[in-house]
Amino acid sequence: MHTQKGPSNPERSFGVSVGGVLCLIALALVWRGRVARAEMVGGVGAVLLVLGLARPSLLKWPSAAWWRFAKALGYVNARILLTVLFGLVLTPLGLVWRVTGTDPLSRRRERWSGWSAYPARYRDRKHYERMY
Repeated sequence: MHTQKGPSNPERSFGVSVGGVLCLIALALVWRGRVARAEMVGGVGAVLLVLGLARPSLLKWPSAAWWRFAKALGYVNARILLTVLFGLVLTPLGLVWRVTGTDPLSRRRERWSGWSAYPARYRDRKHYERMY
């Protein structure tokens, strides 16, 4: 069984996706009144979009550089940023919650009997005619 690691045509995928996003960013820049920046970003985006649709083979080297950058960025996100997030945010927060007795998910068994009261609105049969 053959598993595909990336898109079947990475050059086309690069041109269309990156070019499309750059065009959307250019529209946002025009909306914000940054016309000069929008012209630059939109020009690059339009060129990438047209080349991605018409001649993706011309995007061989930019696409290869982009995929290398994406792989490096994925490595950084998966290891460094998540380590920082867990080490500096979630672990201290969990320790503070444990010390203060906070249970944001209400999962402590001694506090929860396992029974939820039947809501009064469900006792009326008309509730099922208009559930939302």
